[in-house]
Amino acid sequence: MLAARTTQSANANPARDGGTGFGAGRAEHLETLYRLTDRLYRASGQPAMLQAALDAIGEGLCCDRCSILLFDAAGVMRFAAWRGLSAHYRKTLEGHTPWRPDTVDPEPIFVADIDQTEESEEVKRTIRAEGIRSLAFLPLTAQGKVIGKFMAYHSEPSAFGEAQRALAITVARQIGFSLERAQAEQARLAALRDLVESEQRFRLMAEHAPVMIWMCDAEGRCLHLNQMLRRFWQVEEEQIGGFDWRQLLHPDDVQNVMQHMGAALEQQESVLVTGRYRNASGEYRVLETLANPRFAADGSFMGLTGVNTDITERERAEKALRDSEERFRLVVEASPAGMVMTDGAGRILMINALCEKLFGYDDGELLNREIEVLVPPAMRQHHPGLRETLADRPPPVAKREVVGRRKDGRDIPLEIGVNPILTSDGLRIIATVADIAERKRAEAQRELLLAELNHRVKNTLAVVQGLAHQTFTHADSSARRAFEGRLQALATAHDLLTRSHWESTSLSQLVSDALQIGDTSRQRVSADGPMVRLNPHAALSIALALHELVTNTLKHGALSCDTGVVTLSWNYLDGGEMLRLEWRESGGPMVIPPRHKGFGSLLLERTLARDLDGRVELCFDPAGVVCVIEMPLR
Repeated sequence: MLAARTTQSANANPARDGGTGFGAGRAEHLETLYRLTDRLYRASGQPAMLQAALDAIGEGLCCDRCSILLFDAAGVMRFAAWRGLSAHYRKTLEGHTPWRPDTVDPEPIFVADIDQTEESEEVKRTIRAEGIRSLAFLPLTAQGKVIGKFMAYHSEPSAFGEAQRALAITVARQIGFSLERAQAEQARLAALRDLVESEQRFRLMAEHAPVMIWMCDAEGRCLHLNQMLRRFWQVEEEQIGGFDWRQLLHPDDVQNVMQHMGAALEQQESVLVTGRYRNASGEYRVLETLANPRFAADGSFMGLTGVNTDITERERAEKALRDSEERFRLVVEASPAGMVMTDGAGRILMINALCEKLFGYDDGELLNREIEVLVPPAMRQHHPGLRETLADRPPPVAKREVVGRRKDGRDIPLEIGVNPILTSDGLRIIATVADIAERKRAEAQRELLLAELNHRVKNTLAVVQGLAHQTFTHADSSARRAFEGRLQALATAHDLLTRSHWESTSLSQLVSDALQIGDTSRQRVSADGPMVRLNPHAALSIALALHELVTNTLKHGALSCDTGVVTLSWNYLDGGEMLRLEWRESGGPMVIPPRHKGFGSLLLERTLARDLDGRVELCFDPAGVVCVIEMPLR
């Protein structure tokens, strides 16, 4: 960079005659400035401005070589226009400048002799090779900051007089002003182009947008409808000026829509209004209109710009949802059981009158309260109620018994059924609630009666057993044992039925109790079949039959020796309507059919078949006794 201390600045005071003989008079300088100003004013672009500037520099400073350099976007000073300079010179010294782009109010620099400067030898050599000895650096500024410079070159060492320096500074100012004006004009044109392009993009976007866009003036007259809205109303573009959208409003919506739109135009404010409009197919569609005011640059009101959104399907869905909720509310109220609905946090959202009455609360008193208000305080930590986390694994829809708390503080036994439902508003839990106090009292009474009945039956069996013991003689001890065994079989079946409240008992449990014949024998007895529930009458009959079969096999059959086995199996027949039970012995002594049928055979073949309303087949096969029982399941 040229060092200012080795040059003549604009404030230096060289000989006033210039010392070179290339000075010009004041009149000539004014003429030069006039022509420069005129040409800069008439220039149609920056290239013309730069050429006019070069003419003025060459004429005013009496040089045939000159140049103008401007900072580019990267802040590098580059040649923009020149005369009499080689490509090598421009390439070597491009970017060489004493100022930066942010330099404010720089001073011009005049170099009388390049050899007298502190520049590098390479720079000096390049300048001398071009035939240049003296140079003038004039900064070009815009808004006080450097944007470039112009250079004047002389082939001999030369001092610049005051007149030349003043002319050069004035030319530089004129050029800087013109460049600033040109840049401002370029910026204005660029902004205008961007604005036009932006408007075009907005117009295209609005025209092809998937929503209905419109515009009206300050009196409400239609100015613009985009493509989607024109198709909706079947309006041609040339018809927009005379189009009256009010004629397509549903008669019942005219007053409401017009009132809101009129207020928006009068008060110059935004509006959101919904109405039904007839489309090109003659169907009324629900449109939601959002309109915003438009204002000019001076603040005057220009009208409204709006967007219409077809919300017909949404309105129908919301109406269907409201109707569904109303139907659900009516069902809840008409339910013969108490019903309550909560959100996932256990807050009561809905409760029917029956449930409110059950807990002793007035109408609406429980809404938005926590469900725990209906639970005794001591049980809230363990209450299996409505605060369960249902996101991962909803609980089964099953009824359970809990204890509730009335408003008056009294505890009541309840049966609830919990049903989780996922809705658009999140988790909802519906619970049915039934007061089971009467049922609990009835169950307690039944338990008492069953216990009394069981006690009396056992007493009766004990009396019968005592009578048998006294009736049979010592000679009839075997008959007595057989009778007592049958009584014991009845008592065992009776105990099983008592446990199930005389409703039914499991066949597998009945078989297990009947076949308890010792550890050794049990290993040789197998029993297999599906789960079957027997009614009390069938259970007692089957218990007696199994007792007779077990007694016989221990005395005479397969289990009377060490090699015999017994297989007991059962399965369903006729699609579950019938039960087939088979007793089969094998591996024991050879079976010899009895000459006379005893009590056991008669019990199996006649009494059992009649009691079960089925068929009993007893076969004395030499390989082992086989008994098949078929009975209906009712």
